[in-house]
Amino acid sequence: MEGTSQNFAEWFHDNEQSSVRSVSGVAQIPDVLNVGELFTVYQPLVDFDTGEVFAFEAVVRSTSEYFINPPELFAQAIKTQYCGALGRMIRQLAVRGCSSYPLFLNVHPHEFNEGWLVRPDDPIFTHECGIYLEVTESVPLSHAAECHSVLRELRHKGIQVAVDDLGAGYSNLKYIADLAPDVVKLDRELIVNVGIDRRLRMLVTSLVRLCENMEAKVVAEGIEDLEELQVLRDIGVHYGQGYFLARPDSTPPMLSLDPLGTPHRRSW
Repeated sequence: MEGTSQNFAEWFHDNEQSSVRSVSGVAQIPDVLNVGELFTVYQPLVDFDTGEVFAFEAVVRSTSEYFINPPELFAQAIKTQYCGALGRMIRQLAVRGCSSYPLFLNVHPHEFNEGWLVRPDDPIFTHECGIYLEVTESVPLSHAAECHSVLRELRHKGIQVAVDDLGAGYSNLKYIADLAPDVVKLDRELIVNVGIDRRLRMLVTSLVRLCENMEAKVVAEGIEDLEELQVLRDIGVHYGQGYFLARPDSTPPMLSLDPLGTPHRRSW
């Protein structure tokens, strides 16, 4: 983890530019950001056709005693108006720690209201292997104008878009279609019992075909056993992600699938 972790307060002090902040005055950095260091862990997305790692999703972690989980981290950042800066720092750490594969990076809806994401010096524009920005399906509803404007600008610069957590709650397919994602990620709620529930399998099959008609690839999240993997691969899902394949690690975990779908850990 050496070289890929940093304290947010120190990072912010070195990178603050008031012209891109939506903050009047100086806000108090909360302890969850001020104490300890942030770092990224990586979970692979495996291509079901080749059996090899296609990309990695980067997720933030912290050594802070106040850290609970990423949603709580961003909740505190939003309260003190550091959401955009936090997202920028995480992207910097993620790119620094994995330079040889495409990266999936989560974007919080509030980041579309700030200028950090479209700064020309953002690290996503230096990553040569491809960047997929993950947005939840609720983003077009809550931040429609900002979302489409920012994503339009980023796409012109080669950044791709992934819709995250399809199936986690109410799904408005019209708004998802409006986003025109390059990738759609199916939530664990659609994956559990897919091997034994015929109706659920039909639903997932229909969603895969719908996404393909929209020219979007499909990732199944939260795969936890071999049966789920085999069924999803037979359905036509393009990529898989989950604990059965590999848990998130500070060193991007390499693996490959044998013909049956069993993962084998490999070294770099």
